[in-house]
Amino acid sequence: MMNIWGSEFILIPKAKILLAKALYFWFWLLILLPAGLWAQESRLLFLPAEPNFEHLIGDPREAQSYLSAQLDKAQFDGSIAAIIEFLQWKPGDNTRWGWGIETDSFIQLESPGYGPYSLETLDYFLIFPERVSDLYLGTYLSESSGDLSNRLEFLHDSSQLGDGFFGKEQGIIYTRSSLRFTSSFQPSDRFRLYAGTGYYIQNLYGQPSFFFHLGTELYTASFGAPFGTMGRGYFTYDLQANQDVIGVLNQNFELGFQWKWKKDTHQAIRFALVYYNGNSPYGQFYFQKDDHWAFSLYFDP
Repeated sequence: MMNIWGSEFILIPKAKILLAKALYFWFWLLILLPAGLWAQESRLLFLPAEPNFEHLIGDPREAQSYLSAQLDKAQFDGSIAAIIEFLQWKPGDNTRWGWGIETDSFIQLESPGYGPYSLETLDYFLIFPERVSDLYLGTYLSESSGDLSNRLEFLHDSSQLGDGFFGKEQGIIYTRSSLRFTSSFQPSDRFRLYAGTGYYIQNLYGQPSFFFHLGTELYTASFGAPFGTMGRGYFTYDLQANQDVIGVLNQNFELGFQWKWKKDTHQAIRFALVYYNGNSPYGQFYFQKDDHWAFSLYFDP
């Protein structure tokens, strides 16, 4: 246990060494395999058009860009995300492997108000004070075969109070690192079930070490939309347990419409009515209850 700037963290050197060895192993496996081990039909793709593992659209902390307006509170949420899959390997069988990095920056704004533009002239202008911002950064290894797909992630996340609390409240030092494994089963394009677990390598003192995750995605049949595009309705349910507080369940429901430029692509625009219940997903407020409705616009990578 170590004290940094007044906050206590649990550091596990052995876990970090094991992680480094695992990354070293996969590097040699995917990059420097002897040519004799490659089957004639195998292919190594650099910067493929889409990630191997289709992201979980119902997870509010998945890497996806969105804008959201809460309906029962004067608060606004949004994020800008990026997924860069550097390599995809297709061996001679029906499996596919992928490796890349992911990042997401989340922000929450207060209701609009007026703030000083100049302290000398006391001119005022309309502002949207920032409440909090979270940053996620990590790397992943994925594998898919038929209806099953799996993803192993190493993620680091941190959280800071926004300027809306400047001079009012001092934020906590919130930073964590974790290993996460997710397995997905999708027998058709209208149903998906996923579950996973994770372990915090670095965590705030008193927070749980293990956490759990499960959810489902349900879709209607696709139908034609303007300009040759495709649309369909969808419903998702996402449940996360022990994310920050032992015994707390964070639930996210979405009912909406998904719009794609073609049927067989992950890339989409979604409009959804969202209901969230649990503790706040923002690190600075992880101990506070959060229960809200929202209307959201998503941009899926």
